[in-house]
Amino acid sequence: MTEFGKAFTRKVFAEVGRAGTTPARARLLMVLQCRGSCKMSEIGAELGVTPRSITKLVDGLEAERLVVREQHPEDRRATLIRLTTHGMQVCKESALANHAVIASIFERLSAADRKHLARIFQHLIEVLQAESSGAPRC
Repeated sequence: MTEFGKAFTRKVFAEVGRAGTTPARARLLMVLQCRGSCKMSEIGAELGVTPRSITKLVDGLEAERLVVREQHPEDRRATLIRLTTHGMQVCKESALANHAVIASIFERLSAADRKHLARIFQHLIEVLQAESSGAPRC
């Protein structure tokens, strides 16, 4: 399973790179797409990344006009990060690249094998969710 995970991750990361971003940036964009505008601390908590790393990522994404910083409407001390239209497009392209590579891998299995694997994954997800106290993620 570990070897599959490593090989799968390398393949997906390569495809995300072809879509014009990095895995870390794509994950941040996906958080914003799923949750909407967020404070950097919320993004960092979602991704399990330090505030310094989030700041660097947001700085780079802002320089490319993929995100903008906005004043929080209720908290003068807080800044919200929001996807721009261009950021939404890059996010969409990254997701499409991700889905395409996943489909290309799993379409090589027979329909019966895919169904069996889906059943196993669903069971494992249920096991992990039962053991987890966190809310489901986008």
